[in-house]
Amino acid sequence: MRLVVVSGRSGSGKSTALHLLEDNGYYCIDNLPAGLLPELARQASQSALHSLPKVAISIDARNLPSDLERFPELLREVRSAGVQCDVLFLAATDEVLIKRFSETRRRHPLTDGNLSLAEAIAAELELLAPIIDLASLKIDTSHLTLYQLRDLLKQRLLSHDGRGPAVMIQS
Repeated sequence: MRLVVVSGRSGSGKSTALHLLEDNGYYCIDNLPAGLLPELARQASQSALHSLPKVAISIDARNLPSDLERFPELLREVRSAGVQCDVLFLAATDEVLIKRFSETRRRHPLTDGNLSLAEAIAAELELLAPIIDLASLKIDTSHLTLYQLRDLLKQRLLSHDGRGPAVMIQS
């Protein structure tokens, strides 16, 4: 079984990465509580006939802070069970994230009446520090378009050269 953990700052492209993985045959779970990571890996690897050979999950700052702090321990547990696990971390500069949030008019997950957008972005980076340190692939999306990010992920994560045919049938 191959497990890809997608993490990163809000607005950096996690949803794009997860959708790309789903389009390439991964079973995807958005915002899995980090504490459930070992159990998910155990169940997926023990499923009959390994029906879930490729799983991708996203873990972000909406998790319990205590679970994010335990991420290194949880990842060791998953890897010691024989699961191939890659950690992808997507980032962007504070200025770019502020611009993206103002353009989309979406609320940052950590903003509330007490935290400004800039403060929430800074707090999120601190919460995600245990994941950043363990990431096998780190990508700064500050200057990437959606399409450039998808192509880069195909090359770096899926080992695709991007030259193969793509067919989409819609009715």
